[in-house]
Amino acid sequence: MIRFLRSGALKPPRTIHRPPKAGSTGYGLVVPSFDEGVVVLRDAKRHVIRVAWEALTPKDMQAKKGVPSVKQRRKSAAGNNSRALDPGVYTVIGYRVMRRDKTGTLWFVSATETRGLKRISVTAGKRQRIAIDPAIAVDCAALRSKTGLRILMTITGENESGLTIFRQGRRIAIEYRVLDAQGRAIARGVMKYG
Repeated sequence: MIRFLRSGALKPPRTIHRPPKAGSTGYGLVVPSFDEGVVVLRDAKRHVIRVAWEALTPKDMQAKKGVPSVKQRRKSAAGNNSRALDPGVYTVIGYRVMRRDKTGTLWFVSATETRGLKRISVTAGKRQRIAIDPAIAVDCAALRSKTGLRILMTITGENESGLTIFRQGRRIAIEYRVLDAQGRAIARGVMKYG
């Protein structure tokens, strides 16, 4: 496996993280239903494209000759949340929606569904909204077995996609407790992802 990963055969997806250049033609525009996040798309040729609306990383902030400053790019991106894509049909296979709480702590949900969550059609010269439902569904069941109590928990996002919740870049532990008919806790623990 390590040899395969080092071979370079596995290429990272192409990332689109800036608005199109002024005067660009031949592209369709996509805009998100959220303020900050990422959508992962697969095109008809099965190429994966990462379309991002997120704060620039330190790597993006490195000054290059002839490239606008970080401050200029942030100001430009804030006023234009569109991203240019080649015309065609794309399948949404993942997303990350980010939000900050009152203290400024970054929270995000990250979901994937390799079969696809939905399809979007991008037409040259037109604007297409990518609607992502940031809702989280938690389904729990407790089953008694000969060896004790078995807890089943499923956390899903849009279209029952597998979803993980993060705070400050780390998966959060989801605690649970099972109550009997009288409201007493008969089991408690922390859910393990996977």
